[in-house]
Amino acid sequence: MRGRAPRFMSMMAGLDDEDREGVVEANRAFYRAFVRRDAAAMEELWASNCPVACLHPGQPPLFDRAAILASWRAILRNAASPREVRIVEDCIVARGRMGMVICREVLPNAHLVATNIYVREGDAWKIAHHQSAVAPPPKDRPIQPAIPKRDRRNLH
Repeated sequence: MRGRAPRFMSMMAGLDDEDREGVVEANRAFYRAFVRRDAAAMEELWASNCPVACLHPGQPPLFDRAAILASWRAILRNAASPREVRIVEDCIVARGRMGMVICREVLPNAHLVATNIYVREGDAWKIAHHQSAVAPPPKDRPIQPAIPKRDRRNLH
């Protein structure tokens, strides 16, 4: 079933529209903080009452909230970080106290696929996991690759 979004209908049984909207808004807030380079908003969005994880493209995973926030502060300070991110092809699942968004991040010169997992802390949805990886652009929307193709004959 390559190329098609998965069907989460059985998982979505019992999905409350309010929960879904909460997860959608939390995801929008996450990308808004990124585009605006708002470190305080980014810190506010990350969960503080449960384990967290963050996997930036090409980097080792981070499992400590302080290390994750430090990585985001560095990204947000970096002048080369993208100032535009468009989210498309998002698939949202929310059940109980957890929600997940799988989406395509369209940057000016790259396409990434991301998984964002949200947990409910009190009345708010907080991000507990972010993973993003380089993905090929859709066939109908080619772009210039963000990473130069490497010679696969070289291992390093």
